[in-house]
Amino acid sequence: MEHKMVGRNPPKMGADEVVKILADRKGALILDCASGTGQVGLELYEQGFHHLHALDACQAMLDEAAEKNIYSKLICAFLGPNRLDINDDTYDCVVLVGAFIAAEHVKDDCFEELIRIVKPGGYIIFVVNASQLAGCEKMGILRASTLQRHCDNGLWKQIDKRMEPNYICDSEGLVHIFQVL
Repeated sequence: MEHKMVGRNPPKMGADEVVKILADRKGALILDCASGTGQVGLELYEQGFHHLHALDACQAMLDEAAEKNIYSKLICAFLGPNRLDINDDTYDCVVLVGAFIAAEHVKDDCFEELIRIVKPGGYIIFVVNASQLAGCEKMGILRASTLQRHCDNGLWKQIDKRMEPNYICDSEGLVHIFQVL
């Protein structure tokens, strides 16, 4: 069966969520986590957000992202429970698109560190392929209990959670937006 990319694609979907939240704050400092080659950053840059940093565990991906000339800082680091070489309360927003896909990629143990580097009142936005959610939960990649625990502990509050069509091919994307407290 042939699939066609219909409507939005993952990088555009993630960028659009940032734009909705920060529409009147074009000067916001945004970290594109698990940035890969910089597709989300490019979408943000084209929509007027020019204060962008990229973080990815793969230097080759960051090298390709650097060629886009949209990021003022490139950080090669694994995103997990480890402490990043980033000061507390640095970013207005962190965005992750397609990061939670396999055990070898980003897991939900990264959220405490992301909360640390986002300013109080700032946002953590992530979009995942809804068709992969059951597997992510089962493998401990992205667990609803972890998201809720951070709410219960007063680290963040959920602003939005919804399905969006056409994340990739026929799959829906699940959008999560949290505000750091």
